[in-house]
Formats: sequence, structure tokens, C-alpha cells
Amino acid sequence: MRIIASLFVGLVLVAHGAMAGIELAVPPGVTQKQSGAGVAFGDAKGMTLYTYARDNTKGKSACIDDCAKLWPPLVAAADSKETGDWTLITRDDDVRQWAFRDKPLYTYARDRAPGNAFGDRLGNAWNIASVPITTPPGVALRALFVGRVLTDKRGMTLYSRSDDTKEKSACEKKCLETWLPLAAPQMANVIGDWSPLPRSDGTLQWAYQGKRLYKNANDIKPGDLRGDGVDKIWRAAILDPAAPLPSWVTVQNSDMGEIFADSNGLTLYVFNGSLQKTRELICNDECLSKNWRAVPADADAAASGDWTPVAAEGGGKRWAYKGNLLYSHTRDKSPGAIGGDKWAAGVGGTGGGFSPIQRRRDYEE
Repeated sequence: MRIIASLFVGLVLVAHGAMAGIELAVPPGVTQKQSGAGVAFGDAKGMTLYTYARDNTKGKSACIDDCAKLWPPLVAAADSKETGDWTLITRDDDVRQWAFRDKPLYTYARDRAPGNAFGDRLGNAWNIASVPITTPPGVALRALFVGRVLTDKRGMTLYSRSDDTKEKSACEKKCLETWLPLAAPQMANVIGDWSPLPRSDGTLQWAYQGKRLYKNANDIKPGDLRGDGVDKIWRAAILDPAAPLPSWVTVQNSDMGEIFADSNGLTLYVFNGSLQKTRELICNDECLSKNWRAVPADADAAASGDWTPVAAEGGGKRWAYKGNLLYSHTRDKSPGAIGGDKWAAGVGGTGGGFSPIQRRRDYEE
């Protein structure tokens, strides 16, 4: 089954109150960018900063040697001084590195331009360094393929409807069989942009920026978005929308779930490992060209989110995903085919090889 990729048009909410238009205190050499989901940090050039999940020992970085080449530490100037949430650690090579709330900060070598965030959630270990918006107990922010979305404590997507008002919910009676109001405690108070609004039965319902929030009974697991766009009035509560896919990219069903493909439905792959070792050990240039094709980009192609056109050897441009060059497998003949999966895996070590790009529906924050 062929599914044309599209960006869900959700309820895009704008940060107000404590987050809107207010610059957080940051040390020299650190920049910040606001979105509906909060504030994200960058280095002096605006390159995205990250934290590492394995940095569990206060004052020490677990990213050293080869890791530090791919994830360069945010080096502090010689005269830098700690301030507020911003502290300094000394690395094993005596270089001083900035940390935010005790988490050392890094850039990602494969980010190509300010605003790129190719390292976000990579390996379930790396996350953008940020300060998210404040949420009431039982409400969270979760990163989905459509962007950062409001959810309940289980990670189930929250929605709003366009014809609700602060005074009255348009969802009553039969509507409530499918749409479940996000309950607020009877003693709940206003929390920044969050307000408990009354319902006709005397209960209270959480609203964000005046928009009443609901869950959809048809959503089964975290990451589901089955309520988005229903009856043209229901929208997922997307605070920070993801960039749209390039027009030539589609999404296909496969044996490994939803995967990205080209306009003909043929699977897109990235290669992780050493092409040089692959050429030396199992497949020379002639062999590679018989099995793999680079994905060319038009001269005027523009980057969009994780998808970027890059200069190709010999001239012209080709497409990359999260900084990794894209390929198609010549033996894939139908949409959803993944005949190139794990091709050349293990060359020069464990893992690696060619792998399809999955569209993961859900990411844990």
C-alpha cells in the first residue's frame, strides 16, 4: 500500500506568558531560539546544542575520544564564569566545557547549518538542550514525526476542536464516546497558559491558551494521531511543527513498518560504516554501482528539516538525510521492498551497512 507523505496540520500553539519574548539568561557564546514548545539552545553560530543521556556523573563527560569527534563539546572561553544553571566541567584533556543543569553540552558534527538538529534523539541518547514549557501534572510534551505535541502522562496525543469556546464545550453527549476531555482537578488553578475550564456536568477540563484539550478513544498507543483532522474541526495539539517532507519523498508500508521512499515508492537507505572497507572487503566500485544508486538533487533543491541537498563528487548535488547520504537499492522493484536492508552490515566491525529510513511514529521525551 502506497502512502503519500504529508505533514499533519495540527493546532499550532504559540508560547505565551513565561516563555514568550523573554530571553533566558545565558553565558557568552550561547544563543537561544524560541518555539511553541519552549526554548532551545545553540552555540555562538546558532548550531544546535545537545545533551547526552549517558552523562550521569556530575562534573564529568562520558563522551570522549571518537565520541567527542562526532559530538564536539561546547568549549568555554578561558575567562568564563559559572552563572545560575550554567556550570563548567573540566574534561579529561583539561578543556573546560559548558554544562546546563549539570548536563554537559555538545554540538553535532553532521549538523550543516544553524537550525539543523540531525542529532536529536539519535541512538535514544542525544536530545536537544532546551527548556520546555511548563505543563500541569499529568501533561507532557512528546516528540512525534509531526513535531512536538502535547500528550497525557501515558504519552497519548491531545487534541482540540475549532468550535469550542472558553465558556462552553461543543463536545457533549455522543461526542464524548470518542473524545475524552482532559480532566483537571476540582481545585486546579490557572498555571501560566493553562486554565481549568468548566463543563456542563460540573467537572473541569484543562485548556492550553484557551483551547480545551481532549484524548481520542481510537488512539491505541503513544504516537497515534487518529483524531487529527477528523470532521475538519479536530486538530492534534502540535506546539512545534516538524518541517514538511520534500515533495519527492513518500512514506510506504513495509515489513519493518513505515519507511521513507522516493516518488516512485522505492525505499531510501543510508549507509553507516566505512565505504572504503566495504570496497576493500566485499564489493568494489563496480559492484557498488550495480547495487546502489545515489539520490540526485535538483540544482535549486532546498533543505527541509532533516533533508538536505549536498554537493556531490564530480559536481551536481545529491540528497542527504540527517547528514547521511541517501541511496536506493537497484534490486528493489516495488513500493515497500527492503531488499537492501543490512547489506554490508558488519564490515569493519559490528552493525553498520545499508539500512532503510524508518518513520518512527513516537519518541519518548
